[in-house]
Amino acid sequence: MTAVLLSVRPRYAHAILAGTKTAEVRRRFPYQPPGTTLYLYSSTPDKAIMGTAQLDSIDRPRVDRVWNLYRDQIEIEKAALGDYLSDLDAAAILRVNNFHRWSHPVPLHDLRLRLGIEPPQSFRYLTDEHVRILDGLRAREAPALACAVAGA
Repeated sequence: MTAVLLSVRPRYAHAILAGTKTAEVRRRFPYQPPGTTLYLYSSTPDKAIMGTAQLDSIDRPRVDRVWNLYRDQIEIEKAALGDYLSDLDAAAILRVNNFHRWSHPVPLHDLRLRLGIEPPQSFRYLTDEHVRILDGLRAREAPALACAVAGA
């Protein structure tokens, strides 16, 4: 399985997981096959993996075409987009689908302690072991919460 931990500002992470942002703009991004699972790390103040999305495709348009092609999908203002991409010829547009917001995000503390990783500035690859641990952390959180509520 191919999996990538993608750092995203909270505003954009929440929009992706709500399904209103279906394309993520990156200055550069390596080839990844369709179907790659993107684990969405929402930076400060969330500091947690909030859920997943699936990579549909990566487009690489010229920077001067990004706004016209993707403005309804990227949820970023034109001026901010221009500033972000100002010194590039082309951008990487990650088209995403199959959004899944986790009811129990995995916090930064668990990434450090249980996975031994720091959130990347942009992205990092996850091993099958990382994915297995993340799935376990998510699965453990839900029953623990249910037991706490039942016992209250």
